[in-house]
Amino acid sequence: MAVVLATACSSNALPKLAANDVILAFGDSLTYGTGASEAESYPAVLAGLIGRKVIREGVPGETTEEGLRRLPAVLDEHEPALLLLCLGGNDLLRRIDETAIAANLRAMLVIAKQAGIP
Repeated sequence: MAVVLATACSSNALPKLAANDVILAFGDSLTYGTGASEAESYPAVLAGLIGRKVIREGVPGETTEEGLRRLPAVLDEHEPALLLLCLGGNDLLRRIDETAIAANLRAMLVIAKQAGIP
């Protein structure tokens, strides 16, 4: 998972976000904040640190395949300027093939780029 994200981001600098730009945190239980209060979830903590709106779209137990199906509607709903992906752990726990995980993550990055998200 980290290799896909690092490769996708290695050649391009991210544009500076405008003050009203929305950041979408999309992922599994880590994004949802399982075991923490909503205020202690990483999207809420990040929002407090950077002073920007960070939307928490985490689904506990979600796999990359499920996230891939869910992502387009969530992007349409929130129209974020930046997407933070946190998926893949549940796939590994379920022993899903790593090539399928990587393909799903790459497909999500393509969908994000097609939606105008760097």
